[in-house]
Amino acid sequence: LLVQAAGDKMLYVEYRFVGKHIAADSFDAQTKKVWRIDKSFLRFEDAPNPQTKIHGLIIVAEPDIWIVDRNTNQAQHTVDPGPIFKIDFPLLASETNEKLRKLEFGYELEFFQENGAKQLPAREVDGIKCRLLQLEIEDRKVTLFLKTDDTPLQVVVKSPDYEYDMRFLRYEPGRKPDMLLFQLPPGVQLKK
Repeated sequence: LLVQAAGDKMLYVEYRFVGKHIAADSFDAQTKKVWRIDKSFLRFEDAPNPQTKIHGLIIVAEPDIWIVDRNTNQAQHTVDPGPIFKIDFPLLASETNEKLRKLEFGYELEFFQENGAKQLPAREVDGIKCRLLQLEIEDRKVTLFLKTDDTPLQVVVKSPDYEYDMRFLRYEPGRKPDMLLFQLPPGVQLKK
Protein backbone atom coordinates (compact mmCIF):
# COMPACT_ATOMS: atom_id res chain seq x y z
CA LEU A 1 0.00 0.00 0.00
CA LEU A 2 2.86 2.38 0.87
CA VAL A 3 4.50 1.70 -2.52
CA GLN A 4 1.26 2.47 -4.37
CA ALA A 5 0.87 5.70 -2.47
CA ALA A 6 4.49 6.61 -3.21
CA GLY A 7 4.38 6.10 -6.96
CA ASP A 8 5.70 3.26 -9.05
CA LYS A 9 9.06 4.75 -10.04
CA MET A 10 12.08 5.73 -8.00
CA LEU A 11 14.89 8.02 -9.15
CA TYR A 12 18.43 6.92 -8.32
CA VAL A 13 21.35 9.30 -8.93
CA GLU A 14 25.08 9.16 -8.29
CA TYR A 15 26.89 12.44 -8.88
CA ARG A 16 30.03 14.40 -8.12
CA PHE A 17 31.32 17.92 -8.64
CA VAL A 18 34.20 18.64 -11.01
CA GLY A 19 36.00 21.89 -11.74
CA LYS A 20 39.39 23.52 -11.84
CA HIS A 21 38.88 24.82 -8.28
CA ILE A 22 37.76 21.39 -6.99
CA ALA A 23 40.64 19.05 -6.15
CA ALA A 24 39.96 15.51 -7.38
CA ASP A 25 40.60 14.08 -3.89
CA SER A 26 38.57 16.73 -2.02
CA PHE A 27 35.31 16.09 -0.18
CA ASP A 28 33.38 18.12 -2.81
CA ALA A 29 34.65 15.82 -5.59
CA GLN A 30 33.47 12.61 -3.90
CA THR A 31 30.45 10.65 -5.13
CA LYS A 32 27.10 11.39 -3.49
CA LYS A 33 23.88 9.38 -3.92
CA VAL A 34 20.21 10.33 -4.06
CA TRP A 35 17.07 8.18 -4.10
CA ARG A 36 13.77 9.96 -4.60
CA ILE A 37 10.13 9.08 -5.07
CA ASP A 38 8.03 12.06 -6.09
CA LYS A 39 8.17 14.79 -3.45
CA SER A 40 7.43 12.53 -0.48
CA PHE A 41 10.42 10.19 -0.12
CA LEU A 42 14.12 11.04 -0.23
CA ARG A 43 17.40 9.44 0.76
CA PHE A 44 20.67 11.35 0.41
CA GLU A 45 23.99 9.64 1.17
CA ASP A 46 26.90 12.00 1.42
CA ALA A 47 30.51 10.91 1.13
CA PRO A 48 32.50 10.58 4.37
CA ASN A 49 33.92 14.00 5.29
CA PRO A 50 37.52 13.73 6.54
CA GLN A 51 37.44 17.27 8.04
CA THR A 52 34.24 16.92 10.11
CA LYS A 53 34.56 13.12 10.58
CA ILE A 54 30.85 12.86 9.65
CA HIS A 55 29.42 10.44 7.10
CA GLY A 56 26.04 12.03 6.53
CA LEU A 57 22.80 10.32 5.57
CA ILE A 58 19.43 12.07 5.32
CA ILE A 59 16.23 10.03 5.07
CA VAL A 60 12.83 11.61 4.53
CA ALA A 61 9.52 9.75 4.49
CA GLU A 62 7.17 12.69 4.89
CA PRO A 63 6.52 13.82 7.57
CA ASP A 64 9.44 11.93 9.22
CA ILE A 65 13.02 13.16 8.77
CA TRP A 66 16.14 11.39 10.06
CA ILE A 67 19.65 12.85 9.98
CA VAL A 68 22.20 10.09 10.48
CA ASP A 69 25.95 10.00 11.01
CA ARG A 70 27.04 6.64 9.56
CA ASN A 71 30.37 6.89 11.42
CA THR A 72 28.72 6.87 14.85
CA ASN A 73 25.46 5.13 13.82
CA GLN A 74 23.58 7.87 15.66
CA ALA A 75 20.54 9.70 14.29
CA GLN A 76 18.34 12.66 15.08
CA HIS A 77 14.65 12.49 14.24
CA THR A 78 12.33 15.36 13.51
CA VAL A 79 8.84 15.72 12.09
CA ASP A 80 7.94 18.13 9.31
CA PRO A 81 5.42 20.53 10.92
CA GLY A 82 3.53 20.95 7.64
CA PRO A 83 1.03 22.08 6.52
CA ILE A 84 2.59 21.18 3.14
CA PHE A 85 4.39 17.85 3.20
CA LYS A 86 6.68 18.14 0.19
CA ILE A 87 10.41 17.63 -0.20
CA ASP A 88 12.42 20.25 -2.04
CA PHE A 89 15.93 18.94 -2.70
CA PRO A 90 18.05 21.31 -4.82
CA LEU A 91 20.83 20.11 -7.13
CA LEU A 92 22.92 23.16 -6.33
CA ALA A 93 22.35 23.50 -2.58
CA SER A 94 25.30 25.85 -2.05
CA GLU A 95 24.12 28.36 -4.68
CA THR A 96 23.06 31.70 -3.22
CA ASN A 97 20.65 32.50 -6.07
CA GLU A 98 17.10 31.66 -4.97
CA LYS A 99 15.96 30.75 -8.49
CA LEU A 100 18.87 28.32 -8.97
CA ARG A 101 17.99 26.64 -5.69
CA LYS A 102 14.69 25.61 -7.29
CA LEU A 103 16.57 23.30 -9.70
CA GLU A 104 15.85 19.86 -8.22
CA PHE A 105 16.85 16.24 -8.69
CA GLY A 106 14.38 14.57 -11.04
CA TYR A 107 13.05 17.87 -12.40
CA GLU A 108 16.08 19.17 -14.32
CA LEU A 109 14.57 19.29 -17.83
CA GLU A 110 11.30 20.79 -16.57
CA PHE A 111 13.21 23.54 -14.73
CA PHE A 112 15.12 24.55 -17.85
CA GLN A 113 11.99 24.43 -20.05
CA GLU A 114 9.83 26.38 -17.59
CA ASN A 115 12.47 29.11 -17.32
CA GLY A 116 12.80 29.63 -21.07
CA ALA A 117 16.17 27.98 -21.66
CA LYS A 118 17.70 28.44 -25.08
CA GLN A 119 18.96 25.48 -27.06
CA LEU A 120 22.68 25.50 -27.87
CA PRO A 121 24.42 23.44 -30.58
CA ALA A 122 24.85 19.76 -29.71
CA ARG A 123 28.18 18.76 -28.22
CA GLU A 124 29.99 15.55 -27.41
CA VAL A 125 31.17 14.98 -23.84
CA ASP A 126 33.39 11.96 -23.16
CA GLY A 127 32.08 10.32 -26.34
CA ILE A 128 28.42 10.96 -25.44
CA LYS A 129 26.41 13.14 -27.82
CA CYS A 130 24.45 15.73 -25.85
CA ARG A 131 21.93 18.43 -26.55
CA LEU A 132 22.41 21.56 -24.47
CA LEU A 133 19.93 23.89 -22.80
CA GLN A 134 21.19 27.11 -21.23
CA LEU A 135 19.74 29.64 -18.80
CA GLU A 136 21.17 32.99 -17.80
CA ILE A 137 20.32 33.71 -14.17
CA GLU A 138 21.82 36.91 -12.76
CA ASP A 139 25.55 36.70 -13.54
CA ARG A 140 25.51 32.92 -14.06
CA LYS A 141 25.19 30.78 -17.16
CA VAL A 142 23.75 27.39 -16.29
CA THR A 143 23.87 24.68 -18.94
CA LEU A 144 22.09 21.33 -18.86
CA PHE A 145 23.70 18.57 -20.94
CA LEU A 146 21.14 15.93 -21.93
CA LYS A 147 21.89 12.54 -23.48
CA THR A 148 19.86 11.56 -26.57
CA ASP A 149 17.18 9.97 -24.32
CA ASP A 150 16.86 13.27 -22.37
CA THR A 151 18.66 11.81 -19.33
CA PRO A 152 20.86 14.49 -17.72
CA LEU A 153 24.62 13.97 -18.03
CA GLN A 154 25.78 17.16 -16.30
CA VAL A 155 24.93 20.68 -15.25
CA VAL A 156 27.61 23.34 -15.77
CA VAL A 157 27.53 26.59 -13.77
CA LYS A 158 29.67 29.54 -14.89
CA SER A 159 29.90 32.89 -13.16
CA PRO A 160 32.57 35.60 -13.26
CA ASP A 161 34.05 34.13 -10.04
CA TYR A 162 33.82 30.37 -10.53
CA GLU A 163 32.91 27.49 -12.81
CA TYR A 164 32.01 23.92 -11.92
CA ASP A 165 30.24 20.89 -13.32
CA MET A 166 27.84 18.60 -11.53
CA ARG A 167 28.43 15.31 -13.33
CA PHE A 168 25.84 12.54 -13.10
CA LEU A 169 27.68 9.21 -12.90
CA ARG A 170 24.38 7.33 -12.83
CA TYR A 171 20.90 8.69 -13.48
CA GLU A 172 18.16 6.07 -13.32
CA PRO A 173 14.63 7.55 -13.21
CA GLY A 174 12.70 4.29 -13.60
CA ARG A 175 13.89 2.10 -10.73
CA LYS A 176 11.39 -0.01 -8.82
CA PRO A 177 10.81 1.63 -5.41
CA ASP A 178 12.53 0.04 -2.43
CA MET A 179 10.72 1.43 0.60
CA LEU A 180 13.36 0.03 3.00
CA LEU A 181 15.65 2.83 1.78
CA PHE A 182 13.31 5.37 3.40
CA GLN A 183 13.41 3.82 6.88
CA LEU A 184 16.00 4.24 9.59
CA PRO A 185 18.73 1.62 8.92
CA PRO A 186 19.06 -1.27 11.40
CA GLY A 187 21.58 -0.65 14.17
CA VAL A 188 21.24 3.13 14.09
CA GLN A 189 20.45 4.63 17.49
CA LEU A 190 18.23 7.67 17.93
CA LYS A 191 19.74 10.45 20.03
CA LYS A 192 17.47 11.54 22.84
